[in-house]
Amino acid sequence: MALRVFVDYNTISDDVQGRIHINTVVFKSLLELLQPDLPLVLFDEESLEVDAVAEYELEYDFWYGVPDWSTRRELPQLTKEQQDNVHKLMSLD
Repeated sequence: MALRVFVDYNTISDDVQGRIHINTVVFKSLLELLQPDLPLVLFDEESLEVDAVAEYELEYDFWYGVPDWSTRRELPQLTKEQQDNVHKLMSLD
């Protein structure tokens, strides 16, 4: 089963893979879960999700999700309450 990870798609890299930065500064608990090649589902509060795999870059000490854009899914728009819940989760770590 894939780990669902909230991301900001504005952090997409300009490399060939189009990797998306996983913010482990805000979501510190992810550091205990992430491992190379771990299946992920990356999502944002704007209603987009995509399957990916985790990748660690030692040089920058960053975790990335390498998306498979063929799996991109548009989701229903989050309600205000759901968006508030996402923001609350972001502040818990």
